[in-house]
Amino acid sequence: MTPLTKTVRRVTRETYGYGRNARKLVVAFERGDLITIREHGRRTKDTARLVDVLWWMKRSKAAKIQMEKLRERKAAKAARLAARRQRAATRRLFQESCD
Repeated sequence: MTPLTKTVRRVTRETYGYGRNARKLVVAFERGDLITIREHGRRTKDTARLVDVLWWMKRSKAAKIQMEKLRERKAAKAARLAARRQRAATRRLFQESCD
């Protein structure tokens, strides 16, 4: 691998945003392991350390996995409660018909 000694800038292939605000992004890898992103044609930019971006990606992935597990648990609980309500309704129906 070549070490990063000078800034490398690239423009994205697709536009991001909606309507007239849709713009391409300019991404720059800078010395000191920094990544800078700005909208094409705009001056304001956001800079972050690469290690922070990596940790954000890992946290995001972990949160996504956790949310999937929570959705599965919620669906199982909803099915369990629906079955319980059905059993109770059936019991009430047959108790009334026997009386």
